[in-house]
Amino acid sequence: MGDLKNITKSLKALADENRIRILNLLYRKKELCVCEIREVIGLSQPTVSSHLKLLENSSLVTYSKEGKWVNYRINTDLNAEIRKILNSIFKVAEIDKKIKEDGMKIDKIDRKKICRS
Repeated sequence: MGDLKNITKSLKALADENRIRILNLLYRKKELCVCEIREVIGLSQPTVSSHLKLLENSSLVTYSKEGKWVNYRINTDLNAEIRKILNSIFKVAEIDKKIKEDGMKIDKIDRKKICRS
């Protein structure tokens, strides 16, 4: 993930408010499924999935399957400099009203109640 093309792809993926909100949720909770993200962000399931696919294609997130759930997380193998950029974004974003609201919402979500089988 060190060539200019991949770095540019990551930076473009970060140029969206909803994707930053999603990444911030993943940073906070470590692992979430689409229905949990959708519940907090308030976007449709296809829109959230589209954002996650873009984040995955830019190597910012990875996923694993656990039964009926697909769990997304921030890629642990990120380029060190991209990780620094992400951490800076998280630091700056923590004062944002929406980010604070997202944090309060995600702490109250029960996956089993909101996710359909």
